[in-house]
Amino acid sequence: MKKLIFLLLCTISWPSLAERWFDVEVIVFKRNQSPDNVQENWPDSQPNINLSNAISVYDSATLSSKGIRLLPKSDWKLNAEYNRLANHAGFKPLLHAAWRQNDGSKNAMPKLRFTAGKNYGDDYYTDGTAKDAPLNNASGYAANDKQSGSMYELDGFIRVYVQHYLFIETDLVLREPGERKVLQDVNEVTAPLANQTETELDDIMADGTQITETGDTKSFAGLKKLERTYAVEKYLKPYAFEQKRRMRSGEIHYLDHPLMGLIIQVTRAE
Repeated sequence: MKKLIFLLLCTISWPSLAERWFDVEVIVFKRNQSPDNVQENWPDSQPNINLSNAISVYDSATLSSKGIRLLPKSDWKLNAEYNRLANHAGFKPLLHAAWRQNDGSKNAMPKLRFTAGKNYGDDYYTDGTAKDAPLNNASGYAANDKQSGSMYELDGFIRVYVQHYLFIETDLVLREPGERKVLQDVNEVTAPLANQTETELDDIMADGTQITETGDTKSFAGLKKLERTYAVEKYLKPYAFEQKRRMRSGEIHYLDHPLMGLIIQVTRAE
């Protein structure tokens, strides 16, 4: 009797222990608008995306060893959404991919590395500075101090995992050519100064003591000002897209960003 009860319990609990499989489909797109028109404070530095345990989505052999298989286009289900984006003047699709994976946890599931769009590596160094800038330019660098490499329009990773619920985690960067203002020179000049353009001024005494001038601008014996001169240089500006979202299987989810967006659907595989 005890053996029969044990076998029944094993039979009942077996489905809960079985590995589940999911089909994941993702579309990433950019908005065709200038970042200057968006009221956001964008950092100039290139983001440090943690790509440890990341596998390129184009490395099918390594993906297969982790139990992940890319799905053929005939199995894609978001083609209508992709076509609407592609035919709209306000958007540009950068990525459309689909794969099958198991229900692994965050620690078990690898990050899938995606690169898409234009590769700016021929025109910019990996820190975003332009390769055609003069040596020792406003940023104070020499060309041999810089590193070259791939600088894709879209780069980063997407990870889907199960932690009681389905989750998507993204750490992506969108890169766009732009400009930035950099410090070019600092000079000590005699006060007063008026109608300065592209400068920032600090008051200092002749002995180097900094002071704050509270009254009208007047000439004082020994009063100097620091005049900072700036230059504008070409720069590959980065825009980070880092999000985490809980999802429901079968539903289409949308992750928003001022300059881009992500559409994802995770469905239970038979």
